[in-house]
Amino acid sequence: MSFSGSASNNPSNSIWNKNPGTEDIEVILQNSKDKPQLIYKHSHRCSICFLAKEELEEVGIELNNITDLYMVNVINQREVSNAIASKLNVRHESPQVIILKDEEIVWKGSHWDVKGKEILKQLR
Repeated sequence: MSFSGSASNNPSNSIWNKNPGTEDIEVILQNSKDKPQLIYKHSHRCSICFLAKEELEEVGIELNNITDLYMVNVINQREVSNAIASKLNVRHESPQVIILKDEEIVWKGSHWDVKGKEILKQLR
């Protein structure tokens, strides 16, 4: 399925292969039936977000082998961030990771819980 965004919208690191729009949330849920889906909410105004993003990128190759990765910039994509919070019935935070499997949240964490190795453990 095609997404409104792509890796070209996130040139900083190739692990972020999809940059979803609000219309992609249902597709992400459907894709979670076949493979875990990871949504990372990031704010370029938050220092903790930069540390969390770095944590994820350190294990990015391993993550990409297990899951599809989506980054939502909560400042530039506020509508997407709010739609995810509403659709998944999860309070908005940033940084925040949400892992979906079979259309359900199987793990979520924010702030200092966003640790690359912990997320890999949750996905295995």
